[in-house]
Amino acid sequence: MIICIGREFGSGGHEIGKIIAEKLGMELYDRDLIDKAAEKIVAMPKEVLEKADEKKHNPWLHQVWYDVPNQELNGMTANDTLHQAYSSIIRELAEKANCVFVGRCADYILEQANLDHISLFIAAPFEWRVQRKMEQLSIDEKAATSLVRKKDKDRKAYYDYYTGRSWGRPHNYDLCINSSRLGIEVTAEKLVEMIRELEKAMSPVNFDL
Repeated sequence: MIICIGREFGSGGHEIGKIIAEKLGMELYDRDLIDKAAEKIVAMPKEVLEKADEKKHNPWLHQVWYDVPNQELNGMTANDTLHQAYSSIIRELAEKANCVFVGRCADYILEQANLDHISLFIAAPFEWRVQRKMEQLSIDEKAATSLVRKKDKDRKAYYDYYTGRSWGRPHNYDLCINSSRLGIEVTAEKLVEMIRELEKAMSPVNFDL
């Protein structure tokens, strides 16, 4: 069973993914996918990949890397190169063992590879997410508001660009949930229950019983 989690910034998507992975005995893959991508893209510094993470085509990074000697990367932006690496890594990991992916268009990548998965989207009211970031990062409301807006904008642009879909649109996911209603811990626990039910529903029926 593979779980893919999309999330609004500040909604607790990473924390929820971590709890789900722990309760179901799975590996969690989020920003550590950058490390795996860096192993594949040795010609491009990790710092460049980090700037390109979950962002659509960036003309400045494109300008920097357009003439790299490596033929595999020549003419490709850092963003496109990283997304290509993510696609390969996510498919490989999903084929090896049950796991949880956070972001990186994992739901779309696995759908295109015809690999079964359960897709979730974690949302929460804007003001609630701003408050969480103020507390987590010890920043003022203005800075938190700007950060949440920017991150949401980047994630939407990235997902929409590489999938041709609309980020956060309910029809693209198996389950969408507002994490502010029950809190992070209880939301994760309820999702585990629903994931188990979805897994049963997705399992082939044994007509020999």
